[in-house]
Amino acid sequence: MSIREFKRGVSPIPKEESPRRARRQPYTIIFAPGSGQNTWTIVLSPERMRHLLIGGAMAGGFLLIIVILSVYVLFQLGELQRLRSVNQEQAKQIQELKDFSVTVQDKLTRVKALDRQIRRMVGIDGGAEEAEEAPSQFPEQSSAVNESGKKIGQAFRTIPSRSGSNSQQGTSMGATLKQRFSAEQAQLRLLSATIRQMDAELEEQAKQLQRLNKEVTDRLAYLASVPSTYPVRGTVSSAFGNRRSPFGATTEFHSGLDLAAAYGTPVRAAAKGDVVFTGWKPGLGRVVEIDHGHGFQTAYCHLSAITVKVNQVLERGDMLGKVGNSGRSTGPHLHFMVYHQGKLQDPEGYLLH
Repeated sequence: MSIREFKRGVSPIPKEESPRRARRQPYTIIFAPGSGQNTWTIVLSPERMRHLLIGGAMAGGFLLIIVILSVYVLFQLGELQRLRSVNQEQAKQIQELKDFSVTVQDKLTRVKALDRQIRRMVGIDGGAEEAEEAPSQFPEQSSAVNESGKKIGQAFRTIPSRSGSNSQQGTSMGATLKQRFSAEQAQLRLLSATIRQMDAELEEQAKQLQRLNKEVTDRLAYLASVPSTYPVRGTVSSAFGNRRSPFGATTEFHSGLDLAAAYGTPVRAAAKGDVVFTGWKPGLGRVVEIDHGHGFQTAYCHLSAITVKVNQVLERGDMLGKVGNSGRSTGPHLHFMVYHQGKLQDPEGYLLH
């Protein structure tokens, strides 16, 4: 049998049975609604079916990317919200520190004013204008006050600036921003501790200055009460203590200091005080007595005239009478007596100028 005859005797494969031919057949999609409604179909060629599958895969991938990006954006928005909350908390802390600093500054002002007052009281400077430049005689208090003032200025120069923080958060939103907020939190904690420490130091300095002010005030009041000014310029004719009597040969106790001066010479208060007696006393003649406080009293005797009244307040150096020769006296002079806690004292132990 020849090849041609063989080919004639062999039946060819039907086209519909060929695998390649079967793959080229169109796809039919049938939609069959319920309730007896008519069905309808969609016929898709293999080429269109392939395009549809590819497009579906691309759309699914795109949708997956959108979902991933949405989750990431939501996470970043949550982190941004948290950072904004931290930023608001820091702004609140900064405002609280600034408000607290007003109290600290007020304390510092009062401490400085008290320091100036004390230095004026003891005659260290001439007035409030010179107080800042005058050298302090209280180095511990003044240095502490100045140091506190410097610390306050330095502390508030280190407060982090909040300008533009929101825009920075919107653009960075990462580890750098977290580190920045963490560093600022640590800085705020340190700043808060520094200010509170300064407040405690100022409180202690204020207490020390108040104690010093009281001590200085009491001391100045005591010094103002000491009869240290000569009541009249004259010659000491008889000192305090035992002496030979000018009226005989006997020895007697002389209760004061005799200052000889011309008749009518003004007699002045030896210290600030209240007039408690004016009048005549046996042997002493015309007398003025002054209570100076702190246990001091003085008496001015043998006056020719009295120029003050009881309960009158005299400053140191105010005129109270005139030198005379009243009472038991051998000539014009002032008999000056000093008492402390009711006991006679030697006037020359207090007179300085």
